[in-house]
Amino acid sequence: MKYQLETIPVWQALEASAPCPLCFLAERLESQYVSFYVGDSVMTPEIRVTVNETGFCPRHFQLMNDAGNKLGVSLLTATHIESLRERLHGDRKRLMRLASRRGPRKAKAFRSALEEMQSRNRACLVCDRMDHTMRNYAYTLARMYGDEAEFRTAFDDSSGVCIAHLPFACEVAADSISPRRREAFFAALFSIVDRDLESIHSDLGEFAERFDYRNTRPMTETLRDVVPRAIRKLTGRLLV
Repeated sequence: MKYQLETIPVWQALEASAPCPLCFLAERLESQYVSFYVGDSVMTPEIRVTVNETGFCPRHFQLMNDAGNKLGVSLLTATHIESLRERLHGDRKRLMRLASRRGPRKAKAFRSALEEMQSRNRACLVCDRMDHTMRNYAYTLARMYGDEAEFRTAFDDSSGVCIAHLPFACEVAADSISPRRREAFFAALFSIVDRDLESIHSDLGEFAERFDYRNTRPMTETLRDVVPRAIRKLTGRLLV
């Protein structure tokens, strides 16, 4: 097939024989973006502005702190707190003004103010960038399945995607490819996932049988790995 910038990462994920290519890509993206925000970008004014406005979720703040650049994280966090304090001053004035009022309009305005504060708490630059790029990857996967026979064969022989990413893959495909291709992609995707679940279910049964004292068959490496393999299939190693 013709290798292009948008298809190479998807091919790499499939060739890595990962339990879920989308999990594989998400993990790689997360590492790249965390490294970006604790690297030299910390001194870039436009990056500092976006950090001040958005910030990071608990997971990505923790990963940034664990990355080792304590000075970079401290600088980003300090300027983010400066911006946050200004917003909180505005929130305080708004809520105190509403606290002295009564009626349904006041209650609605109060809920709106709290929802705005909560949405800021949920915001994360890494999550936002990952979501955007992951949607491009999921779109590319669906298009490649319809356009490239070589990729279609490789994907049919894979484990498909994890259960956590299954609705995400379907959502992106539904929004981006034609109904005819969408139908073929959905049929193949669910068939592949079900086949892998059937295999895992069978291995779980054999794993449990090995604990019967009457069973003398050895515990294979495949069976030793089946419980974490089942959990990865059900939940994904990383949710986006």
